[in-house]
This record gives sequence, structure tokens and C-alpha cells, in this order.
Amino acid sequence: MAKLLILISLFGFISPSLYAGKKKVCSFAISPENIKVTWTAFKTPKKVGVGGTFTDLKFEGPMSGNSMDEVIKSSTFLIKTDSVETKDPARNIKIAQFFFKKMNGEASISGKVASMDEKFINLEVTMNQKALIVPLSYNVKGSKLSATGTLDVLDFAMDESLKSITTACSEKHEKKTWSDVNLSLEATFKKTCK
Repeated sequence: MAKLLILISLFGFISPSLYAGKKKVCSFAISPENIKVTWTAFKTPKKVGVGGTFTDLKFEGPMSGNSMDEVIKSSTFLIKTDSVETKDPARNIKIAQFFFKKMNGEASISGKVASMDEKFINLEVTMNQKALIVPLSYNVKGSKLSATGTLDVLDFAMDESLKSITTACSEKHEKKTWSDVNLSLEATFKKTCK
């Protein structure tokens, strides 16, 4: 009887340690409808913001992985610029025609995640046949990623595009269109643990 009690006591100490080493394995997945990309351009000397997005925005690369970082680091995107959407049909046409169609080559923007550290996601953006790194500062809360950054269209040699849209919208822009554009990205991941 004493031996049985000792065995039961030992089992009580040993069994938790058997399970302590087992960790849950989690995976992170995302679908395109859970990714929101917006931009804000600026007009007039007072720098009034005009917000928008694109309706034809495709993401490629693995849509799931062992961590959010793994999925993000392998991401690529392609934007068809004639799908610009500002909730104003007349403005959409003007931006597509007088800004994006003035670019060299195909009227599209492509990119990939070049690198990522604790503070920044560095996007390699190709626009007007020129590729540059655009850093986005980011934070993660739970399974939601938020990132923001700024690009300057003049860095992409888009002087003619900027002049064209400023002339086409001269009255509404009060002859001033800014070259910097704010970018915002929000992505919500689905976390599954087994």
C-alpha cells in the first residue's frame, strides 16, 4: 500500500512535466479581403488631403505561415492604377488620365517586401519604371497589423505627372499639388493554434 501511494505521488510530479514541453503550434493566414490599402494626396497651399484607394489590387505569395512576419516578408503586390477610387467618379478619371497615364511604361505600381525589422517594413516599390525602397513604420495589436509611410512622387521621376495633374486641376488645387503621398496599410490575420 505504501509503495502504491509513493507511485501515485511520483506520477503526480512527473506527469505535468511530460506535458510542459509540448507547445501549441500556431499558424497565421490572411486573405486579400482582409487587407486594406489607402493613400492620401494633398492639394492647395493649405495642403488639403484627398483620400483614396485602388479597386484592382492583387497580392501574391504565401497567404499563410508560422508567423505574421513570415507571411509579410514573402508578400508582393500589383496595382492597376486605372482602378483609382476616391468616391468621386470625375476625380477618379482625372487622376487616372492626367497623373498615372503620364508614367513611363505600363500604368501600374508593383512592389514587394524587401526587408522587415522591429520598426519598419521596407517596401520595394516600382512606379514609372523606377524601383525605390519606401519604409513603413508598423505596429501589431493581436492579429492586426497597421503600417504607415510616405512616398514622394518626384523620387520616382514623376515630374511630368505632377505638372499634368496640377494643370488639369488648377482651379480646385489652387495651382498647387504636393508631391508627397501618405500611405496606410491595415491587415487582419487569422490565428489558428493546435
